[in-house]
Amino acid sequence: MAGKKPSATTRARMPIVLVLTVPPKDRELEADREAEMKSLLDTAGREAVAVARQHLQKPVSATCIGSGKIIEVAELVKAHGAEQVVFDTQLTPSQQRNLERDIGIAVVDYNELILDIFATNARTHQAMLAVQLAQLEYGRSRLKRLWTHLDRLGLGGSGGTGGGGAGAVRGPGEKQIEIDKRLVRKRIIELQEKLDEIERRKERTVAGRGDAFNIALVGYTNSGKSTLMNALTSAGVLAEDRLFATLDTRTAQLWLDGVTNAVVSDTVGFIRNLPPTLIASFHATLAEVREADLLLHVVDAASPVMDQQIVAVEEVLGTIGASAVPMVVVFNKVDRPYSKSMLQAYQRRYAGSVAISALTGEGLDALRETIRAHAVKRLTRLTVRFSAANGALSAFIRRRARITDEQYDGEEAVLTIDADARLVEELRAHPDLAIVA
Repeated sequence: MAGKKPSATTRARMPIVLVLTVPPKDRELEADREAEMKSLLDTAGREAVAVARQHLQKPVSATCIGSGKIIEVAELVKAHGAEQVVFDTQLTPSQQRNLERDIGIAVVDYNELILDIFATNARTHQAMLAVQLAQLEYGRSRLKRLWTHLDRLGLGGSGGTGGGGAGAVRGPGEKQIEIDKRLVRKRIIELQEKLDEIERRKERTVAGRGDAFNIALVGYTNSGKSTLMNALTSAGVLAEDRLFATLDTRTAQLWLDGVTNAVVSDTVGFIRNLPPTLIASFHATLAEVREADLLLHVVDAASPVMDQQIVAVEEVLGTIGASAVPMVVVFNKVDRPYSKSMLQAYQRRYAGSVAISALTGEGLDALRETIRAHAVKRLTRLTVRFSAANGALSAFIRRRARITDEQYDGEEAVLTIDADARLVEELRAHPDLAIVA
């Protein structure tokens, strides 16, 4: 974090040197790791003009990579005019400082890159607060530059109008770094309080849908959740072929045969080694996941590393306390799978999974039926009796419930139906209908 970095709008295609730190035992994953990192860099407005690879069993404690590799990176920076060095792993503050000293330019680790992408894509007030909190939590141990660096974290100047390093005195016996830390702590508390209140409101909103069947889409970033959301509903959410296109939860009505009160929510995508501070900051946003009645885990069947992506999502679900929520694995993009035989093997591994293409519509009917089967488990079976001549009431019931049996007793219709909690309540209060059983 050497110096103030340009904004996303002014640093289009910033040239950087990418450093991959794949251990020898994971060498077969190196190509996929590189592709994912380049996609992240593209989302962040950067371009890898050179790639350095380090295959150490254990990272070097002081610098993560070896001294020879540092020299190689520095030479690549000079040869290609790179403005930053980006690592594919998390660095400690001391590693980052040492690397910047030895290489001579700003060094960005994996966590900071993800935070930068989230900050660029945040659109709602809640997402912006969450990202700012995560940035502050990340940066609190890295307050080592001029005091003005706090401007980009939303804290403004902490005293004076320029100059003065981290050791400059700004008050009686108080150094600038101490003032910086105090300001950061104060702002973290303020942001956490605001997000806690948002989370309480969010939980009340989700609880208010208690009679609805709540479905949440989860999955690795760019697995096609937003495209599936649009295919299932009329939500019209943003669906782009890029990482983290969706940071804010969107909820829409889902129409299912015999289930009249179902809603589906699109949520932020997950990724490997998602920074813990970011998960904690988005706790309120992820309330839709924790409180859902059913999770649809959308998996990118076009990815050669489906297994690693599935594991990454399951780890995040465990972290946020959603592991116990019923889940259906949905293999998306089957119109262009990485391997048909691999897809078939994964379908056998995950019983009850569904293969679809949200883009072409293939498999969507089977997915809706799977969702409906889960929703029906929450329905109540009733037998109702009413005048067969009451066409409006008959149409109302048929539109809102699933008819399992239909009989006629003289001039009265006797229907056995599966109804959700809201419909049961309405039928009990209806003056022209009697509940038999």
